[in-house]
Amino acid sequence: MQIRLASRSDIAFIEGAYEHARAFMRENGNATQWPDCYPGRIDAEADIASEHCFLITDEDGPLAVFTFTPGPDETYAEIDGAWRSDADYHVIHRVAAVRGRGVARTIFSFAAEHADYLRCDTHKDNAPMRRALESFGFRECGTITVANGTQRVAYDWIKDSSTGAAAN
Repeated sequence: MQIRLASRSDIAFIEGAYEHARAFMRENGNATQWPDCYPGRIDAEADIASEHCFLITDEDGPLAVFTFTPGPDETYAEIDGAWRSDADYHVIHRVAAVRGRGVARTIFSFAAEHADYLRCDTHKDNAPMRRALESFGFRECGTITVANGTQRVAYDWIKDSSTGAAAN
């Protein structure tokens, strides 16, 4: 698998991946995390323009899309709980896969290669993402409220400077 910056020519795939992820979430007990209009074309275009939108590909084509952005992220300014660090961080958002094959671990590994401190959030009912985050070493830090007023479980990951793995 390879990771590359997305381009405008990838918009159709990205929109399809978002729709596929919405359907998957609904089928797996998480019907409210991504409403029909979010994320969508406008979000993808903005992420591409800012060079924060990435695709995971293999020999058969694109597998997944995600955004990887430097903080601060305004939705993380207030947390019911506590972040484990006040250090500069990067954020992983809008993860959507059309073919699984371990893409979450690939995304997290990519992010960990590029940042020492990561933050991410997901809906409480998104059990597959929560398992993936925890399996990689992310720790639950509390609850945040996103722009539409709904709550998300907030996670962070801190790199151990001696090993490069998650710090405990």
